[in-house]
Amino acid sequence: LYSAQALSALTGDRYKSQRALCNRVAREHAVLIEPYGERDKAACRALCTRWAAQKQNGRLEEVGQFLLDDAAAAHELVLAESGRLGLQGTVARVDGTVAAYTFGYWLTPQTYCVLLEVADRDVPGLAQRLFRETCRSAATRGAVYLNAMDDAGLAGLRDAKRAYHPAMTVRNWIVTGR
Repeated sequence: LYSAQALSALTGDRYKSQRALCNRVAREHAVLIEPYGERDKAACRALCTRWAAQKQNGRLEEVGQFLLDDAAAAHELVLAESGRLGLQGTVARVDGTVAAYTFGYWLTPQTYCVLLEVADRDVPGLAQRLFRETCRSAATRGAVYLNAMDDAGLAGLRDAKRAYHPAMTVRNWIVTGR
């Protein structure tokens, strides 16, 4: 869990790199952040496919590949049924083209949960900018905390989440029946 206010502002040395990336994308591109709509579905699908290919071209652990393959169906469901599922979506257009999207929901009246986020890896700073805008939007609607889910055991994702300085971590478990 993160402080929604801290991530809205990204002030101080501890957020210097995230702030610099947000500033970089603002300098290099025209970025428009707006609510997800039905008109964005095809562009988001194409982006998800491109993002998955970008991830595969990087260093991806075996578990990471499995999770990436598994995520395709979840993203498709979210893109097709977000309204029915009660999810709030946001897209980021870079120079007029959908280059990032995120979906989330209210976990509690004070905690907004980011369910998924995809950003074109060829646009430095876009993921950080969209995340900051998500935090700002949630904070203005009453969020005290932002839940960014777990790291799925992936070292790179764990490092990225730690770089945002969580206010606390919440243990979770997987329960199975026999």
